[in-house]
Amino acid sequence: SVNISTGVLYQYLPKAAEELKNFDKQIAEIRKKKPVHEFLRVALEPSNHLPETKLFHRGDYRQPKQTITPAALTVVSPEGKRHQLALNDNTRPTTGRRLAFARWLTSGQHPLVARVLVNRIWMHHFGRAIVGTPGEFGKLGSTPTHPELLDWLSAEFMEQGWDLKKLHRTIMLSTVYRQAGAHDPSKESIDAENHYYWRKPILRIEAETLRDRMLGVSGVLDRKLFGAPVAIKEDEFGQVVVSGEQLRRSLYIQARRSQPVGMLQTFDAPVMETNCERRSNSTVATQSLMLMNGGFILAQSAKLADRIALEAPELKPEELAALPKLSPVTKPVWSYGYSTLDEKNLNSSTFTALPHWTGSSWQGGAKLPDATLGWVMLRATGGHPARKYAAVKRWTAPLTGTLSVTGKLQHGTKNGNGVRGLILSSRSGLAGKWIAYNGTADTKVMSLKVHQGDQIDFITDCNGDVNSDSFSWGVQLTLAREQGPVLKWDSAAEFHGPEPIQKQSLPAQASYAFELALCRKPTPDELQLVVRFMENQLMYLQQHPEQKPKGVTNAKQTITNLCQALMSSNEFLYVD
Repeated sequence: SVNISTGVLYQYLPKAAEELKNFDKQIAEIRKKKPVHEFLRVALEPSNHLPETKLFHRGDYRQPKQTITPAALTVVSPEGKRHQLALNDNTRPTTGRRLAFARWLTSGQHPLVARVLVNRIWMHHFGRAIVGTPGEFGKLGSTPTHPELLDWLSAEFMEQGWDLKKLHRTIMLSTVYRQAGAHDPSKESIDAENHYYWRKPILRIEAETLRDRMLGVSGVLDRKLFGAPVAIKEDEFGQVVVSGEQLRRSLYIQARRSQPVGMLQTFDAPVMETNCERRSNSTVATQSLMLMNGGFILAQSAKLADRIALEAPELKPEELAALPKLSPVTKPVWSYGYSTLDEKNLNSSTFTALPHWTGSSWQGGAKLPDATLGWVMLRATGGHPARKYAAVKRWTAPLTGTLSVTGKLQHGTKNGNGVRGLILSSRSGLAGKWIAYNGTADTKVMSLKVHQGDQIDFITDCNGDVNSDSFSWGVQLTLAREQGPVLKWDSAAEFHGPEPIQKQSLPAQASYAFELALCRKPTPDELQLVVRFMENQLMYLQQHPEQKPKGVTNAKQTITNLCQALMSSNEFLYVD
């Protein structure tokens, strides 16, 4: 009665589950040796083979009747005439019937080929076709809404040598295509359905185009032609995504009926189970959810933010002067330095930022001990003081409230005299003092009033000489406010190096984001709104540091969020 599968085998037979993993590794190694198939499977017609086609009585293959010679269908032939194809082409090793048929289709004599192509391309640009049933031009289909236009475009298409690019150019340079999509009540009362194209229909771009556009805007689109298809896989949530680097055009994504790619499926990519003569165009909640939470758009938003940081030109001084100023509250919460203490008055100390970042720690210079600051050093979990200087992690309150602190100050050797830890508030002075010697001291402060901008210093100095004074001190801060959620910080998890120097101001980066994503500069009013948006974002991220990836600055996350908003906008998703 137990339903055992490879996914639950470890619960019953752990040893067998490990053996199964080893078999999987062996299988993978053997499959790597399999040579790549450098050939295509094709059906060839034997030489000098003249197949005979019979007309079956009532479609029953067991009742063949008269022989049918190769020719065009009567229904698409001029009245009284029927285009006949040669039984055999003596100049070729095969009968040549398919080639002859293809040449006739593109000879300009077939009444449907050019019209069908033109009809589909018109549907691509306007959202609806001239013949409303693009897969049915017969009696069961609808009649053309503009038959003369269909005839003219078809003739023009053939005269231009069946050149699809020229056909696209002809349509897109026309007055009807270049119209605005805005509504006009006076015209809607006459032609509410826009039957006569008095405005340009607004269309959402196709799923594959949407994905490719995001890659193109972020600057990572792989434009290489040809090659093997890009594999797909299921992610940890069971959604089908592109495997590996998602940089190639959607044209090259592997298409499997049983595994449609989640993003493309959400935006109405055609299903493969049935013949798709026309794509559906839906507006559903899952599309908004995909744009808000989808891993692909989040990744492309971050890449676009990186591109903007490198390429964005600065705004003119007069443009910057006309914009609201971003508040200083967006500065980092944590800073790292050293101080000197007055033993007679521990309620105050000096603070100077440590000058050198090694990639994992702050210290006085590239080598320890530094000629000026000695052994003073800070890393994520702790550090080391110097004889004259204490190591200080400073936290600056982003908001007013009541602060509580928990943590453990640890000194792990019997050598030396141990270390001393102090918590010092710029508003109320000394809040706590502890000694740790070859052990651990709980560093708790249950209630400490702080105002926005107050500084709380976590100071560690020598408890005597400087020998063996390496320490570990991680603190967790909780800020309770009169209104709003409780905020939390962790000194070890949020330890960071220097803030990256921004070459351009945030408003300049926001303006360039418009140019890349929407192909236009923002209006002055839009830029004003964007600056206010960034102010709110920076404030929120300052108050909720857990809402951004580790190592990402508030400024970069703000621009990333703006990029995501732009790539989720109707102006990005629709063609007007």
